[in-house]
Amino acid sequence: MTYFVLFLGLCFVLGGLAVAYNLPLYSGEVGLVLASIVGSGWLLSLGVSFMSLVLFMVYLGGMSMDYVYSFSLVADSLQRL
Repeated sequence: MTYFVLFLGLCFVLGGLAVAYNLPLYSGEVGLVLASIVGSGWLLSLGVSFMSLVLFMVYLGGMSMDYVYSFSLVADSLQRL
């Protein structure tokens, strides 16, 4: 169980780094999904199932909307060129 929690922590850090150091916006979204799923799994392994579900729904839903808005702005600016 200890190795599993350490693995989740490593995946959470890698997901956060993927969000921070993204070159294209799509890799940032993949990192965001990875960090959200792993963070929820980490809380689930601690026995906080309701907070895990709330974190997953609110964080992933809210941040995904920000990325969709960013995608639409980038696509709109590329169509004008």
